[in-house]
Amino acid sequence: MTSSETFAADTLRLAREALSGKRAALVGFSESAASELAEIVHEADGFTRTLSKRVSPSGDSLKPFELILVNVEEMADSHWTDADELAAVTDRAIALGSAPALLKLLSGPRVEYREFCAWPTAAEEVLLRCVLALRPTAGGGTRGVPVGSSIVLADDDPSITALVRLTLQRNGMTCEVASNGADALELIQRLKPCAAVLDVTMPGIDGFEVLSRMKSAPELAQTRVVLLTGCEQETDILRGFRLGADDYVIKPFNPMELMMRVKRVIGRI
Repeated sequence: MTSSETFAADTLRLAREALSGKRAALVGFSESAASELAEIVHEADGFTRTLSKRVSPSGDSLKPFELILVNVEEMADSHWTDADELAAVTDRAIALGSAPALLKLLSGPRVEYREFCAWPTAAEEVLLRCVLALRPTAGGGTRGVPVGSSIVLADDDPSITALVRLTLQRNGMTCEVASNGADALELIQRLKPCAAVLDVTMPGIDGFEVLSRMKSAPELAQTRVVLLTGCEQETDILRGFRLGADDYVIKPFNPMELMMRVKRVIGRI
């Protein structure tokens, strides 16, 4: 079995644990896209129902659903981009759409979705985002990111760290950089940041070992962790989840995507 086949099998197993018996509403999708999404969710033993585009996020018709998948391109300029309306389902709504549509959503007025996912994409990516959306939050919900939130970024590529650091700083966060796992762990232990962004393939102590040591230290166990992994290292994602990672970004990535992932996990504190 290839690594991709192993990843697909492990993802489906994880998704079945989380989605089995759960109900997902599909809002704003064409018949063909809804059929494709339904097949993905059904494979994980979940159930779907396609709802009218006129359904409101604050309406009672959404109460029976544990997940709500929304085509944000189709639902642009509707109740689904209204922060007050969306507040009723922000804990279980996933925004799907093209990269430009997602960036437009994220860069506009504050609108909370629990997760976001490029669409169309592989079934495994959809399932992983559903699993993440179903994870319980520490406080039972999300909140805004405090200005000055501290981040430790660990990667041995200076071009990546420079760009990401600038992006985080421009969005009101402070960022300290390490080029290897040992330095990253020292920074995390000393600064106790809100979140750590860890490359899994750092020299010396790799990102998995840093993550493992963090989760075994009571004073660091609640620090949020986003992993950076290569596009051909799909099994890293599930390994990271098992060690306690909160999210992941696959290289090469858009710095804005990473910034939004960091904001999302900090909002769960």
